[in-house]
Amino acid sequence: MTSRASRSSHGGKPFSANRTQTNQSHRTGTGQNYPEIKQRGFYSDIIGSDVTHEERLGDVFSGPPTAQDTLWNVAKEKHTPKVTAFEGQVDSTSVLSQSYGPSTEITDISDFPVKASEPKVQLPFYTKPGECPRKIEIERKRRLYDTLDLKQLLEIEEIKTDLLMPKDMSGDPVVLNKSPDDPAPFPPFLPLHIFDNAEFDCRTPDEWINMGLENGVRKPTPGIALLPKKDSDASLPPTDPSIVYDWFSVGVLDYDETTQEYLVQKTNKQGRIVDSSGNPIVNGGLKPDGSRISMPSQYWVPRVRLLFKAEDPRVYAQRVAEAFKLRKHTESLLRYNLYIDCMPMDGVGELDQASLKRMVEWAKSAPGLSKDKGLEDGIQALEKEANIDFCRSMNRIIFDKIIEQDNSTFAFVSVPEPENKPIPFKACSTDVPEYDYDAVYDAFAFNSLLTRVESIKATGTVAIECNEVGNKCLYHVPTTKPMRIEEFEQTQAQVTSQVALFLKDSWISTLRAAIRTKLRDVGKGWFNIHETNFEVYQISKLKKFMEMVKFMMQDSMRFLVQNSLSSFTQMILDACYSTMKLEDDFVWGTDVISSTYRPKRNALFLVDLQLDTSGVHYSTNLNNFETVLVSLFDKGIQSTQNVPQLEKYILEDIFWSGTPLLESVGEHEPHVEELRESIKAAIRKALIPMKAYAREYEKHLEIMNLDINVYIREYEQQEHTALEVKQEVEMHLKEKDIIEATIPSNIIIGPFWVNTDSVKQNLSKKRKNLSNAVLEYLAKHLRKQADDACEEFKAISRKLYDKCNCIEELSDMREWMKGIPEKLKEHQDLIDKAMEDYELIEDFYYNLSTDDFNLKWTAIGWPHKIEVQMEQTYTQLEEDEERFRKLQSSDQANFNDRLDTLQMVVAGMAAHSDIGKAHEIANEVRRVTKQLKEAQGLSSTYNNRERLFGMPVTNYDKLGKLVKDFEPFRNLWVTASDWMRWHESWMNDPLTSINAEELEKNVNDSYKTMHKSVKLFNDIPSVQQVAQEIKGKIEDFKPFIPLIQGLRNPGMRSRHWENLSNELGFSVVPKANLTFSKCLEMKLNDHIQTIAKVAEVAGKEYSIEQALDKMEKEWEPVQFEIIAYKETGTYILRSSEDTSQLLDDHIVMTQSMSFSPYKKPFEERINTWENKLTTTQDVLDEWLNCQRAWLYLEPIFSSEDINRQLPVESKRYATMERMWRKIMKNAKENPQVISLCPDSRLLDNLKECNKLLEQVQKGLSEYLETKRNAFPRFYFLSDDELLEILSQTKDPTAVQPHLRKCFENISRLKFEEDLQITRMYSAEGEEVEFRGKKLYPTGNVEDWMLEIENCMKESLRLIIQESLQDYEKVPRTEWVLKWPGQVVLAGCAAFWATGVTAALEKKALPEMFKEEILPQLNDLRELVNKKISKIGRMTLSALIVIEVHARDVIINMLDNNVENVNDFEWISQLR
Repeated sequence: MTSRASRSSHGGKPFSANRTQTNQSHRTGTGQNYPEIKQRGFYSDIIGSDVTHEERLGDVFSGPPTAQDTLWNVAKEKHTPKVTAFEGQVDSTSVLSQSYGPSTEITDISDFPVKASEPKVQLPFYTKPGECPRKIEIERKRRLYDTLDLKQLLEIEEIKTDLLMPKDMSGDPVVLNKSPDDPAPFPPFLPLHIFDNAEFDCRTPDEWINMGLENGVRKPTPGIALLPKKDSDASLPPTDPSIVYDWFSVGVLDYDETTQEYLVQKTNKQGRIVDSSGNPIVNGGLKPDGSRISMPSQYWVPRVRLLFKAEDPRVYAQRVAEAFKLRKHTESLLRYNLYIDCMPMDGVGELDQASLKRMVEWAKSAPGLSKDKGLEDGIQALEKEANIDFCRSMNRIIFDKIIEQDNSTFAFVSVPEPENKPIPFKACSTDVPEYDYDAVYDAFAFNSLLTRVESIKATGTVAIECNEVGNKCLYHVPTTKPMRIEEFEQTQAQVTSQVALFLKDSWISTLRAAIRTKLRDVGKGWFNIHETNFEVYQISKLKKFMEMVKFMMQDSMRFLVQNSLSSFTQMILDACYSTMKLEDDFVWGTDVISSTYRPKRNALFLVDLQLDTSGVHYSTNLNNFETVLVSLFDKGIQSTQNVPQLEKYILEDIFWSGTPLLESVGEHEPHVEELRESIKAAIRKALIPMKAYAREYEKHLEIMNLDINVYIREYEQQEHTALEVKQEVEMHLKEKDIIEATIPSNIIIGPFWVNTDSVKQNLSKKRKNLSNAVLEYLAKHLRKQADDACEEFKAISRKLYDKCNCIEELSDMREWMKGIPEKLKEHQDLIDKAMEDYELIEDFYYNLSTDDFNLKWTAIGWPHKIEVQMEQTYTQLEEDEERFRKLQSSDQANFNDRLDTLQMVVAGMAAHSDIGKAHEIANEVRRVTKQLKEAQGLSSTYNNRERLFGMPVTNYDKLGKLVKDFEPFRNLWVTASDWMRWHESWMNDPLTSINAEELEKNVNDSYKTMHKSVKLFNDIPSVQQVAQEIKGKIEDFKPFIPLIQGLRNPGMRSRHWENLSNELGFSVVPKANLTFSKCLEMKLNDHIQTIAKVAEVAGKEYSIEQALDKMEKEWEPVQFEIIAYKETGTYILRSSEDTSQLLDDHIVMTQSMSFSPYKKPFEERINTWENKLTTTQDVLDEWLNCQRAWLYLEPIFSSEDINRQLPVESKRYATMERMWRKIMKNAKENPQVISLCPDSRLLDNLKECNKLLEQVQKGLSEYLETKRNAFPRFYFLSDDELLEILSQTKDPTAVQPHLRKCFENISRLKFEEDLQITRMYSAEGEEVEFRGKKLYPTGNVEDWMLEIENCMKESLRLIIQESLQDYEKVPRTEWVLKWPGQVVLAGCAAFWATGVTAALEKKALPEMFKEEILPQLNDLRELVNKKISKIGRMTLSALIVIEVHARDVIINMLDNNVENVNDFEWISQLR
C-alpha cells in the first residue's frame, strides 16, 4: 500500500475500484503501465508467463471428443452442395432435439444454482495482461474438483469408507497382532465429528448455505455426503453394524447452529432435489406455516461427513484423514489407560508414610485451615486418593517397562508420548522468568500509533466521522408514495448528489480540520503534520496513521455504497416480487378492475394509462424505467468514485503533483453486477403485466380516437330516420354504463400505481357525447326544419305588415299575395313530420332549449296566423287604393299650377341685361334650374300612377321645351357670375394663393361658354351684349396666363427667384403682399420669355424633388412581416412581391434621375437614396437565400441523431443559427424595411451565414452520398426523404412511408413490440413472412435496411423452395391461393417449363397439352368464378394471362412439329 500511495502522490493516475495495482516489474522503459483489460469469459483465456506448471494448466489433451468445425471449408468451397439440396425422411422433431458437438450451454434441468459450485479463489476482479483472469481460474478449479474422486483420495490417505462410521462390534472377538500393518484392528467406537478441525473450512456455514441464493430464493447447495445406502436404515442407531455407508450426491438444504449439523437430501436419478410431488425444494424445505418438508432421503449430518462441490476434495480428504487419525490415536490412549486401570494394585507398594506425614503437616500449617472441623476426614480421603494414584503410577511404569521389553507381543498397545513438563527450580514456587520490559515496550511504542494522546483522539474522531458516513444512504429509501419517474429520478438523484457532496466536501473538511486540530501541537516527530521532506514522511508514523485513515474511509464508503445499493435493490424487488414468475406471453384477462400483483409495501411509480391515435400506452415509456433505475444505480456508485484522500490536505507543506483518490465499490464487482441484474430482471418482469394490461384496452381505441364531428358528418350523410337515431343513442348509453362498470379508477400492478380514471372518464364522456351528439343532430335537423319554416312564415308576415306608401307598392303586394296559399300547404306537411320526430327526442328526456321549445310551437301556429293576417291585409289594401286615387288627383292639379309659374319665370329671363347684377341673376337661375329638374321627375311619376289606376295618361311635353329654352340663360349668367368673382380674386389676392392650372382651365371654359352664348342670343341684343362684354374681358386676360404660370410654378424656390431677379435686373420676391396687379405694375409681362425659362428649370427640378419625396414617403409604411416560426423561439421573414416590385421600380427611377440634366441640386440626395435601395436589394436577396436554406436545414439539425453523425456541420450550423437568431430578433424589434436593410454589417452577416450554410449543405450532401453508397436503394429517395429517415434513427418505423420508393410495391413492414421485423406487405395488402434469422433494426439505418433486402431475397428463396415442394402435395387450385402471387407465377412457370421439357423428351407434347395444360386452365376458370379474396383474384388474373400465353406457345409448337428440346422455337421461349 505504501508503494501505491507514493506512486499516486507523484503524478500517477488516481486509484479507483475499476483499476488494479500494477507491479513495478511490468513497467515499460518510459515508466508507463500496460493498458488494463476487462475481465474475460471462460474461453477467452490468455496464459501468463508465470503459469508454467502442469497443475495450473492441467491436462491440455483431456476433455470430451469434439466435432471438427467445417464451416470455414464450406464457405470457401464454391461447389459445395447446400444442405437444403438433400431430401430425406427425417423427423424434424428428432432433429431439433439433437445436440451436436460440445456446448457450454447448460441443457440439463438442475435445482442447483451455477454459482453454488464455484470454487473460492483469491484473485482480483480485474486483471493485467499476462495474468490469469478470475473467471478462468474459477472454471479451472471447478473442472479440476469434478475430476477428483473422493474415495481414491481417502485411499491415498489409507482410509476406508466403511471405517469412517463407528460400529457396535462388542460381540465380535478381535484378533491382535494378526497384521503387522494394523496389530490392533479394533473397530472405531467414537464419532468422527468430535475430532473435526474447522480450520480446514474456507467458508462459514452461512456462506455455504447462501451459495444457493438465486433471485431471492435459496436453492440447495450441491455436495457429497456419507450416508446409509438404504434410506430405511435411517431409523436404526448410527452404530448398527448392518448399516452400510457410502458417498452420495446430495443437496444441502439447511444448517442447525445448535447441533452444528447440515440437512442434506439425496439427489434422485435425474440429479434433482424434489419433494414427493416432484417440485423443487427451496428455502431449506420450510413451508409458510413454519413446518419442514420431510423426505426419507433427508439426513442431518456433521460437516466432516459432507463435501461441498465448491470445495477442494484434496483439502477435504486431508480434513477427514486428520480427524480419522486423531480418533484412532484417542481410542488407543483410552485402551492404554484402560489396561493400566485394570492392573491389580496389590504388591506394588505404598506411599512412604514419612513423606505423607510431612505433606500433611505442611498442609495443616496453612492459616485458618487447622480450625476446620472436617479437616481429618478430608485428610483421610486425600491420603487414600494419593495412595491410589501412587499405585497407578507404579503400575504404569511396570506396564511401560513390559511393553518396552516385548514390543512385538504388545504391538497393539500405543504408548503415549511423554510430556516434557518444566521442572520448577524451587519447591512448588516457579520463579518469574526474565522479561525485558523496556525492550518490549520500546518495540511496541515504535510500531504502535496509540502512544500519543493526540493520535488516539484523532483516531477516535475519524472513527466517529466514518461511522456517520456508514449510517447514511445514497438513495431515498423507502419511498412513501408513488411518484412519476421524473420525480422519482429527481428525488433519488438529489439524495445521491447531497451525499456525494457531503463526502467530497463536508466529510473531507471535517476530517481534515479534526486531524490537523488534534495533531497541530505535536511538533516534530512521528506525527509532524508540518513535515516538508517526503522521504521522512514515508518512514514516519504519520504515514501509517494516514494509511489507517484511508482504509477506514474506504471501508466506510464501501459499506455506504453496498448498503445503499442493497437497500435500493431490495426496494425494487419488494415492489416487483409478485410479478417475478410471469412469462413473456402472459395475458391479463378480461378482469381489468382487480390486480393480484401487488407490492410488499407500496407502489413506487405513478403512471397514467393513455389512449390516443398512437395506441394504448402509458404516460411514461415503459422502457425508460429500466434505464432510469440502472442509471440511478450506477450514479450511486459513481458518486463515490472521486473522493480525495486526506494526505494532500493534512500535509500541506509537501508538494503533491496530483490528488490521490479513495477506492470505492467498482461498477463491475460481482456483487454489484448481481444487484444490477436483479433490478433489470425485476423491472422487466414487472413490465410484463403492464403491457398485458394495456393490451386489454386496445378494444377501446376505436371509440377513443373517434372524432365526434367526423362521426356526426358521416352520420348525417347517411340520412337516418328518427327510429334509427333512437337505436343509435340507446347503443351509446348502454356502452357508457358498461365502461363505467368495468374500468377502475386506478389499479396497482407490481411497482406501478396506474391511473386509469382519465381513460374511464374520457371513454364514458365520449359515449355520452356521442349520444348527445346524435340527439343534437336530430334536434338540429328538426330545428333547421322548424327554423326554415318559421323564417318563411316570418318573411311572409313581415311583408304583409309592410305599409304601402303608393299605388305601385300596393299593386306589387296584391300580386305577391296570390302565391301565399300554395306556400302554406307545402310548409304544413314539413311541420307535421317534424312534430313526430320531436316526440322521439322527448323519450330520452332531452331538454330542448327555450328557443327550440318556443320555435316548435311557433312553427305549429304560423299557418293560422298567416291566414288571419292575409284577410286583414286585403281589407287594408282596398282602403289604401281609394286613398291613393284621391291623392293623385289633388297632386296633379298642384303640379299644373307650378308648371305655369315656371313658364312665366323662364319667359321673363330675357329682360335681365344688367351685368352689374350678375351675381343675383345667377342665384335666381340656379333656383329655377332645381325646380325644373323636380318637375321632370314628378311628371314621370304621375304618368305611371295614372296607368296603375286605369286613368288617361296626361301629356307633359311642354315641360321638356321649357327646360330647353332655359338652358342658355343658365349657362350665361352662371358663367358671368363665376368669371367676375375669379377675376377679382386673381388680381387682388396674394400671388402665392393662385393655382395656375386651375386658372387656365377656368379661363378656357368660360371663354367657350361666352362664345356660344353670343351666337345663341342673336335675337335678344341686350342679353347678347352681356355675353360679348364678358367674352371681351376674358380675351383681355388670356395673355397674362403664361406669366401667372411662370410665377406660380410649384418648383420655384428661393434660388430660382434670385436667378430671376438677376435676369430681370430688379428684385422679385414672392411676398404675402405681392399680387398679380402689382406684377403688372412692375411690367413683368414684358419679360414673359425670361420668366418662362426660369420656371421651366424650376419645374424640372421640382419633378425630381417630388419623385424623391414620393419614393421616401412610399417606403415609410413598408415593413417586413416577421412571424414566429413554429416553436423554435425565432422568426422568419415573409417575403412580399409588392415590396420587391416597389424596390425594383424605385431603383430604375432613381437611376434615371441620376442621368437628368436638372439633378444638380439633388445629386447627393439621389446618390444616397440609390445606395440605400441597392443595399436593401442586396440584403433582401441574401436574406431570402439564407432563410430558404435555414428553413431546409433547421428540422434536420434539430435531430440529435444528425448532430451526432455530422459534428463539423452541426457546429457550423450552430454558429450560423446564432447569427440568424440575432438578425431576426433585430428585425422583429425594427421591422421597417428602409431603416433596417441599408446596413453594410447586416449584409456582411448574411453573406457569412450563406457561406456557412453552403458548407453545411455540401457536407450534408457528402454525408447522404455515403449513406446511398452503403445502401444504393436510397438513391430512389430525395434528400428530404432520406434526411427524414436519418433524423429519426431511434424510431425505425420512420422508414415506413418511404419503403415503396426503395422497394418495388413494398408498402410497409411489420414491427413487433420488441421491434423485430417479421413481415412485409405489398400495396394491395399481400403479406410475406420473413424467414431465417431474426431481424432487428440495430445499428445504422443503411445497415439494417441492407439486412432487410438480403432477408427479402432469402425469404423469397425459401418460400419458393417450399412452394415447389408443396406443389405436388396439394391440389393446384388450393396451391395457387396458398402462396404469394409472385411465388405462384414463378412456380407455375418453373413447372410448366419442366413439364414441357419432359414432354418433348418423351415425344408426348400433344398428350401433355390435352391432359395437363387445358385441364389446368379450366380449373383456374372455375376457381375465378368462386368467392375468393381480392389478393387471390389479382393473382389468378395474372396467372391466367400467363398460362393462356403458355397454351398459345404450345399450340404454336405443335403446329410447327417441335419435338426436340433443342429446337429454336422452344429455346426462344426459355429465353
